[in-house]
Amino acid sequence: MVPIQDYATVFLENTLRDAMFVLKNTFYSGHMAGSQAHRSVLVFDNKKQLVGTLSFRDIITSLQMYCDGPQHWEGLFARICLNQAGKKVKDIMRPVEKERLQAEDSILDAIYMLTSKGLELVPVEENGNIIGMVRPVEIFKEVSELVEANVF
Repeated sequence: MVPIQDYATVFLENTLRDAMFVLKNTFYSGHMAGSQAHRSVLVFDNKKQLVGTLSFRDIITSLQMYCDGPQHWEGLFARICLNQAGKKVKDIMRPVEKERLQAEDSILDAIYMLTSKGLELVPVEENGNIIGMVRPVEIFKEVSELVEANVF
């Protein structure tokens, strides 16, 4: 699990421009050796409740909505990007699933939730508060370390 305080955050009313700045700086800043850079930011409402995520893919997908196909991108790319940058995060973000893992849940519970729902992130809750997020990369790290530790 990645502790919630390790994630970059934005609010529903921030612009996509704001979110891109945060995401870019978070992703490209020096992160600890062995850690995985975040490819998304968490989105909170004005009550500081987690309501969504915004990833590289979400931003890129929002650009595609304005084109019929790749042949139309040339010459329009800058205009589309700048137009989208003024949109609100709430218009582009992906809502967080209602289902959450509990802090005491097993890694198998996390695997089931990630794979059965096709999720990139699952919130982890303890006493009604979100304390972190689980991503496939954390599961993979656990699996690979277990296998490496048990090589004959």
